[in-house]
Amino acid sequence: MTEYLLYLYAESPVHTGASDSVDVLDLPIQREAATGYPVIWGQSLKGALRQAATDAGDGWDDDRIKSVFGSPIERPDEEGGTTPGTLAVGDAQLVAMPVPALRHTFAWATSEIALGRLARKYKLLDQVTPELPQVHSARGLAASEAWTEAEHEVVGPCLVPLGPARSESLARWADRIAGDALDWDDVFGPFAAKLRADLVLAGSGIISILLSECTEKAVRVQLSGSKTVKNGPFYSEYLPTETIMTASLTLRGDGDTARNRQALDDLLDKQPLQIGGDETLGKGLMWARLLGGRAS
Repeated sequence: MTEYLLYLYAESPVHTGASDSVDVLDLPIQREAATGYPVIWGQSLKGALRQAATDAGDGWDDDRIKSVFGSPIERPDEEGGTTPGTLAVGDAQLVAMPVPALRHTFAWATSEIALGRLARKYKLLDQVTPELPQVHSARGLAASEAWTEAEHEVVGPCLVPLGPARSESLARWADRIAGDALDWDDVFGPFAAKLRADLVLAGSGIISILLSECTEKAVRVQLSGSKTVKNGPFYSEYLPTETIMTASLTLRGDGDTARNRQALDDLLDKQPLQIGGDETLGKGLMWARLLGGRAS
């Protein structure tokens, strides 16, 4: 089998809907129950990848789509069941999310949990990663000296102490993420440079506030033919543009062939993907970067 690491970088706000409303949010995003971290569940991501393969056409005929992604539930096999695909798709977990700040407009917020999970994904590829930084729950770390000049920095709704000096291990993580997720094209150059300078690690007591308060909330209504309000208002939540996520993919069994590996690379590496809802509103566009793993 072959292991992959899929980076997803939000070109526009992303809404992958949860099953229930939360507080005033009628349409919240998917979140993990234990941590509250935003997530794109594997079943949602696999559906988006399958649709991308269907839309791609070239190299993705019905047989290959069925082999890699499995048979559609609405079209069972002759025996009445479904055929599982050979591509296992993990949850897309958060790496870093942009949060507003008084310095440099915004920072990317990450955490020990987010970087620890990313390190485990790299381990599946048999790749060495930088040392994981550690921080007190009420403090933070910064990848550059600019964020350590003041005693506290405004990060989202929080005052966060980030000094007295930059974190060398976080700086190495910022360089690794920027290199793997963004350095493949010059148009991402300014954002890769900003990520290297403006990655901030928030302690566990801070990151939960940032991930709750710094998503985007939109108020919408549905109009009737006479342009009067038919339904609403209703409130939708989105992951903000520039959010970075990663998922582990595994190509296994009979589907792990050179042709399928090449087809996946052509489909996912350095390509835009449509993930989540509100496509007609320009939402859900994410850039993909596929890092090939080790075959075993």
